[in-house]
Amino acid sequence: MDEIVKQLIELNKKDWLDIVGILLPLVLTVVVIFQNRIYSKRTDDLQKAIHNSEQKNRYHDDIFKIYSTYYSFCDVIFQSGFAFNVRRGDIYLANTNLNNVVSLRLTLGRNLDLAKLIFEKSNNFLYKIIEDRIILEMEIIDLYLKYINDGILFEVSEGAWNVIAPIGVISPIIRYNYNSLMSVKEKYDAFLKLCESDEIKKIEKLSKELEDKHNYDDYDKYFEEYFSLNVLS
Repeated sequence: MDEIVKQLIELNKKDWLDIVGILLPLVLTVVVIFQNRIYSKRTDDLQKAIHNSEQKNRYHDDIFKIYSTYYSFCDVIFQSGFAFNVRRGDIYLANTNLNNVVSLRLTLGRNLDLAKLIFEKSNNFLYKIIEDRIILEMEIIDLYLKYINDGILFEVSEGAWNVIAPIGVISPIIRYNYNSLMSVKEKYDAFLKLCESDEIKKIEKLSKELEDKHNYDDYDKYFEEYFSLNVLS
């Protein structure tokens, strides 16, 4: 009798071991699947966070590019030598950096398109402010390029040299030599006066209007909400 009881107990132990052996892999599989789902969700959340962060950074980069359009415009115009080379009729130097001015004209068009995409529907008031200024910048550049490419600068410069250092006339000023010209102040001042033109005056007038349009109250303050720390974080 005791022997039979022992055998039944052993059989029950074996059954439990078999059950555990069957269930354990299933439990482990469920745990692994659960862990994988948690990991996958965290990965998705992380990827979304990274994507959103990149999108936000790109968004603010684009807005800053639009905001900085005027300052980029000023940099290129300054580097082109407008205030010095063009105004004093130096044809060679005026043409040296002209490609940068042409490139700026194309950039202005792209920035205006970008501003339209970002602001036309979400903040039309700001878009109109941006549009007004970029169109004015385009007008200035078009006048600048026309002044040089249409030969107006050449005509003005030649006219000034014909007065200051006429061909065939002995003069202390060597024609087309600006170092020679600048060595005699009264001649240089007279030359600059002769290089004044209606086109130059119009460009300078529009440039002053453009500068006035970029003061804090008329321009900067409308971008503040896009550059606040709360928005950037």
